[in-house]
Amino acid sequence: MKKIGVGLLGFGTVGSGTAKILLENRKLIESRIGAPLELKWIADLDIETDRG
Repeated sequence: MKKIGVGLLGFGTVGSGTAKILLENRKLIESRIGAPLELKWIADLDIETDRG
């Protein structure tokens, strides 16, 4: 089965929250879309800032 790749633009408050929700709810999302989900890329302008 083909994986669904997900990319995020930005990893601030919204981007990191989105990544967290995707990972925490991965199995539910995969069952609804009928394919494995893969958080593949995250792009951010400032990679030096501590994101906690």
